[in-house]
Amino acid sequence: MTSSRRTSKPKRSGTSVATKHPTNEAQRPGLFTDFDAYRTPVNADYASVLTKGLVAFDANVLLNLYRYTQNARSDLLRALEALDSSLFVPHQVLVEFWRNRETTLRESGSTGAKAVEEMNGHLTAATQTLRTWANRVALEETKFEGLKDQLAGTFEQVRQKIDGIGEGEWKDITHDTSTDPVVVKLEAIFSGRVGPALDAEDYEAALKEGMRRVENKVPPGYMDRKKEGSGPAGDYLVWEQILKEAGPRACDVLFVTADAKEDWWRKEHGYNRGPRPELTDELSGRGGGRLLLLTPKRFLEIAAPIFEFSVSEGSVQDIERVERIEDEETNGGWTTAALRELFDRLTYEGWLDRVSVIKYAASHDGFVDAETVYELCEYEDDRTLRGFTKPVTRISRDLRKEPVSEDAVKVLTTKYRTGQQRAVGFLVPAVLLPMIREITDGDDDGA
Repeated sequence: MTSSRRTSKPKRSGTSVATKHPTNEAQRPGLFTDFDAYRTPVNADYASVLTKGLVAFDANVLLNLYRYTQNARSDLLRALEALDSSLFVPHQVLVEFWRNRETTLRESGSTGAKAVEEMNGHLTAATQTLRTWANRVALEETKFEGLKDQLAGTFEQVRQKIDGIGEGEWKDITHDTSTDPVVVKLEAIFSGRVGPALDAEDYEAALKEGMRRVENKVPPGYMDRKKEGSGPAGDYLVWEQILKEAGPRACDVLFVTADAKEDWWRKEHGYNRGPRPELTDELSGRGGGRLLLLTPKRFLEIAAPIFEFSVSEGSVQDIERVERIEDEETNGGWTTAALRELFDRLTYEGWLDRVSVIKYAASHDGFVDAETVYELCEYEDDRTLRGFTKPVTRISRDLRKEPVSEDAVKVLTTKYRTGQQRAVGFLVPAVLLPMIREITDGDDDGA
């Protein structure tokens, strides 16, 4: 009887189960499905996009060719040339290149002159210091003149070195576009690789969308909102032209940029970890493949072995030098993400009052007086402000070991009354104000 009961049960075959619950694993989402921006590229990914994909360069990369040493410039141009059919130049990139070329040439050419001018000022001050000392010790005039000549001779030797370096590295760079070696080389490399300009209707639509993104902090480009006119929409115009080219090709895209801001990069604790997920999704939605981002330094390091050419000694370091200088000049050595990390650590350690003071100062042209500090922090009148900046300085020092430049400016400094040790207020550097205000605005929006 037991046997008959068993045979009377309907058999549950594998086929019937499969009909109810499909097991086609190829159709199931995986770890990186919808999260491709988080996949770290490997050498094979770079080799594929460099040889079969679309590689575009930001205008800042082309303009930096005027800031590199001759060897670094030659190596990067060799890498661009090796791309061949993978190279694509968005029309907007050339718009920005030609718009900013003259200014870049002036800045590059005046670097040595500016250094010499500043040194002359130091020489004058040093000579005056020497004279003051000589008077106090009643030094003989002939001995003073000898020391003064020795001091001036040292400054002159350094000035000649500065002039010599400038003449050796940048002597061929010229405003004449028919002889400028950078323009001559780029003209040959870019021949047949430049995308068309957007027609009037598409341009107006893209410009409107770019400004909308800036207003709503949608990447890319919203970090350029302080630019004049249509400048804030420039990054989006570049991006839109890349999308229009990559979609029909259905290929991966590599964008090489010296722009380290967070409207292009996904940042983790101040480090660039890859493209913003929104950009990766947008490229995919327009028919393109995977999006990869590289700095010029990393591009040269990766491209050289793939295209089998050697890089001159010091080229990579020189490109990194320019990237570091630009980052420090633009942001004081800080990033928005690093400042946010500073605020998070201060808050975690119980120094929320310091965060409040920094944010208040940022919204009041970088200064907060002592009386306001007492009100903001609800301090008792008998409390001293001595050591108020120490937690900020200490945590900033720790961050310099991680995402912050070694030469980063101090976030908060004390302003003293002349001749006294009493604090009259605290200062936040002007270069940090836009980033701090952005963080504050995000907090106000519930971010």
